[in-house]
Amino acid sequence: MRLSVSALALIVAGAAHADEVMLRADVTAATVYLLGAELTRQAEVDLPAGTHRIYMAIPDLNWGQLPEVSVTGARMIGQPVPVEDQPLDEGVLDLPDQAAARIAVEQAEDAVEQIAEQIAASEVAIRSAEVQLAYLNAISTGGSEGIDMPGSAELLATLLTTLGAEMARASEELRTARVARQELHEDLIARQGDLDDANQALRRLKPFGDTVDMIAVDVTLEAAGDVVLTTHYLTDAAAWRPSYRLDLASETGALDITRSIVLEVDQTMIWRDVAVDFSTTDPIRRRSPRSVGPDPARLHEPLRPAPSLRDSAEMSIGAGIAAEPVVIVEEAAAPIEMISNGLALTYVYPTPVSIGEQSMITLPFDTLSFEADLTNLAIPRRDMTAFLMAEFENTSDEPILPGWARFYRDGAPLGEGELTLLPSGAETEMAFGPLDHLRLTWQDLSLDEGDRGIFVQSNTQDRQVSFTVENSSASAEEVRVLYATPFAEQEDLEVDVTLSPQPDERDIDDLRGVVAWDVTIAPGETQEFGMGVSFDWPEGQVLNWQP
Repeated sequence: MRLSVSALALIVAGAAHADEVMLRADVTAATVYLLGAELTRQAEVDLPAGTHRIYMAIPDLNWGQLPEVSVTGARMIGQPVPVEDQPLDEGVLDLPDQAAARIAVEQAEDAVEQIAEQIAASEVAIRSAEVQLAYLNAISTGGSEGIDMPGSAELLATLLTTLGAEMARASEELRTARVARQELHEDLIARQGDLDDANQALRRLKPFGDTVDMIAVDVTLEAAGDVVLTTHYLTDAAAWRPSYRLDLASETGALDITRSIVLEVDQTMIWRDVAVDFSTTDPIRRRSPRSVGPDPARLHEPLRPAPSLRDSAEMSIGAGIAAEPVVIVEEAAAPIEMISNGLALTYVYPTPVSIGEQSMITLPFDTLSFEADLTNLAIPRRDMTAFLMAEFENTSDEPILPGWARFYRDGAPLGEGELTLLPSGAETEMAFGPLDHLRLTWQDLSLDEGDRGIFVQSNTQDRQVSFTVENSSASAEEVRVLYATPFAEQEDLEVDVTLSPQPDERDIDDLRGVVAWDVTIAPGETQEFGMGVSFDWPEGQVLNWQP
C-alpha cells in the first residue's frame, strides 16, 4: 500500500530523526496453516532525503517474536523496535472506505445534535405559550386575583373579545409547539437509528482504535524516493480447515466430493485482496528428537506401605504380628505425544481473498469424482432398516484430509459427520442413510416375556433367534446381512451354533463370530434367518451372554 507522508502519515519533528512517520502495513500475502499463519505485510511511502523513523502498525504483533523486516529504496539503520500501544489520532490511518464511514458517523452525529437543539427550542416555545395562557387566565378570572372590569358595556365587550382572541392564539401556539416537539422526538429516534447504523458500518470495517501495536524502523535516504517496507512473521491469528459435501447418486454409484476451505482470522483483523496459500505443515512441530540418557537397573529393600488408621489400631492391639512385605514396581510413564502422519501439502488459492466483518469465510476449492460400489447392509439385531453403504478408492493424486462433511443421497440431505484421513490409493466405506423399503425384524423365540436377562443361573441353556429382511419396494434388492454369533474363549464353556440358511462368509473383517449372508430379495418378499444356540458349562458358574 502506497502512502504519502503529507496526506496519510503522521509526522512529528524530532531531534534524532528528520521525520517520524506513522503508517499502516496491511496484509498482502499469507501462508495459513491448520493452526496459525505466516503473514506478509507491506507498506510504501514517499520520503524526502535524510533519516526517518517509520512506525508500522501491526495489530497482531507477537511480542515473543519480532517480525522480519526488509526495506527497499532506503537503508535500514539498526534493528526494528517494538512499540506497544502507540497512541493514534482518530482516523489518521483510515483506508478510504473507513474514512468515508467515519464521515458518515460524524454526519449522523451532527443530525442528532441538530434535532436535539430543535427539541430544546420547541420546549422554549411550549413554556412561552403556557406562560401566556396562565397570564390571560389570570386576567379573565377577575376579582382579587384578576383585574377590574370596566363599567361600560362597550369597553367590557372589547376587553372580552381581546382576551378571547389572545387566549385562542396562545392555545394554538401551545398546540403547534407540542405537535412539533412530538414530531421532533420521532425524528430524533430515526436519526439515532441512522447513527447506530453508521457506527455499525464503521465497526464492520475494523478501523484502528486510539492505540495500536507497532514496530519502529529507522531508515536513511540519500535522495527523495519511494520506500517499501515488508515484514514476515508467524501468528496464531489465522487458521484453516477443510470442509466437504458428499453427493451420491444411488442409481449409478457416482460420488462427488466437493471440497471447500474454511478460513478464520482474528476478529480484529481485516484482509483485502490477500494472496493466500493453505498448508498442512505444522510450523510449531518438534524440530529435534528427544534426548536419550542412561537407564540403570537398581535393587532396593522392599518398601513397607504407609500405615493407615486401621493398621495403627491393629498394631497397637497386636504389635507382635509382622506385616506381609509389599513389593512396589515403579515404571516411568510413557510420554503422551500427538502422532503426525508427516503430510505436507500446500494449496495455492487462485484468487485474492478478502475477509470483513464475520472473520470467517468458506472458499470453494474443487470437486473430486469417484465411482463407488454400493451395498445394502442389514444388521437386524441393531437396526430397523438396512443402510446404503458406498465403498470407493481415492483415485486422486492427493489425500482427502480430515474434516467435517455434509452427506447427500440423490440430492436429499442425510446429516453431517467427520471424515477421517483417506490417503491417495486407499479405500474406505461410508454410510449414506437408511433404506426404508428394506425393513428388519428380530425376535428371541426361546424365552417368555419376563424371563429375559443377561445372567442365567444354570449350567445349560438353549436359545432360538429369528430375524427377517423384508423388501417392500417394487424391484428386487441385493442385501448383505451381518450377524454376530456367540463363541467361547474359555475351555469349560461349550457353545453350539446352528444357522439357517448357512452364511456365505464367516469371521468378517477378522471379527470372530461375525457372519454374513448375501441374498437377493424379490419385490414384496421377506427373507427369514434363524439361529439356534446351545450352551453347556460347569455347575457353580454364571453365563454372561445376551443374544
